[in-house]
Amino acid sequence: MDALLTLLVCAVGLCSAELAYWLPLKRRENFALRIIINFITAVPFAQVITWANSGHTKPVMLLVIYGGYFTWAMVSTRLCTLLDWPASAYCSVWIVLTSESAYELWRVLIWVAQALGMRHLPLHSTPMLLGQLGFTVICCIIIRYTVARTMPEDGIYHIGPRQLSSAGLLGVMFVFQFFALHTSLRVGLEPSAVVAPSLLTQLYCLTLLYLQTELFKKSAMQKEMDALNLLYDRQRKQYQIARQNVQIINRKCHELKVQIADLRRLHPDEAVAQSLDEAEQAARMYDANAATGNEVVDVVLTEKSLLCEAQHIRLNCVADGTCLAALEPGDLYALFSNLLDQAIDAAAQQRDADHRMIDLLVCKRQGFGVINVIGPNPAESQPDHGRRHGYELKVARRVVQKYGGSMATEPRGELFAVKIVLPPAQS
Repeated sequence: MDALLTLLVCAVGLCSAELAYWLPLKRRENFALRIIINFITAVPFAQVITWANSGHTKPVMLLVIYGGYFTWAMVSTRLCTLLDWPASAYCSVWIVLTSESAYELWRVLIWVAQALGMRHLPLHSTPMLLGQLGFTVICCIIIRYTVARTMPEDGIYHIGPRQLSSAGLLGVMFVFQFFALHTSLRVGLEPSAVVAPSLLTQLYCLTLLYLQTELFKKSAMQKEMDALNLLYDRQRKQYQIARQNVQIINRKCHELKVQIADLRRLHPDEAVAQSLDEAEQAARMYDANAATGNEVVDVVLTEKSLLCEAQHIRLNCVADGTCLAALEPGDLYALFSNLLDQAIDAAAQQRDADHRMIDLLVCKRQGFGVINVIGPNPAESQPDHGRRHGYELKVARRVVQKYGGSMATEPRGELFAVKIVLPPAQS
């Protein structure tokens, strides 16, 4: 009975450490079923680890078993979450170190109690195993809501070769110290001999691994911030260029319509008249200026409507630009440009002509400026589009936050909605 309970405690410890890091991540379909299958595979693997830690294996065999432990955790992570292989390998390092740390802390607590002369039951008795089970679960719950919750970004680990190599090295150092500490506790060495140095080294490994994660996250955030700043500044400066382009187009279209009118006075034949009708229709289309009461909104809507026309995208627009008069021209242009660009990119990916449609609403409600953009949901199969989609929304969110507003994104199946509320301008 105690042997079976030992395997159960070990298997629960392995799966609890996995769940602590998997729950904050994006998961695959049928996640619960995958967890059950993973637990079934963890039971025989727990037997191997229990046998390896019993002291009957050679060091080389012990390394092979723990190498298989890392591999099993990596494959399980890949099959249960949406992480790629490098990120799964990185997550497996944390899983192994967490499960071993929980077991190690439990052994150290027992050793401290024994050193203090406290009475305790045999290590593999049922009450002690149940105590170990509860202690392991509590440790994993704490990890789930502290370290594991803050490490991923949007439910994903972005792991590069340097970070993975460094994490692997720290994981190997931790495991070697675990071997030394476990051996010392089993043979009864003095604390000053192995226990204290091993614990200190393991603490350094865990601390360095966490600091490494935070430093790489900070570096990635800085690169993203620089990219956002560059995109934001370029779009603010692009307003004057777009305004001049729209004015040139309007002037040329006006001149073209005047020339068409002059040609009509010559009473051309039917074929020439038909060509003049087509030219006039094209000129009228490009001369379709938006009239929202806000020059900046007029410019960006005229520019984007021409882009939609070229890509056969229908832009349905109801806009009252007067409610956005408090925004600076550069900020207002960057806001609408990013919102419409991400919607146009998503609509351009649609094969069905009925889905190539964007709805834009700009109005005033109870003194607040409201902007709603509804378009197709971006395809997740194209990472470049997804990354650009995220950048554009972040730039738009920065503009909204600058003026004290709120912005919410809401996926609706095949549609993606962006809702913005801007406070009334201060007098």
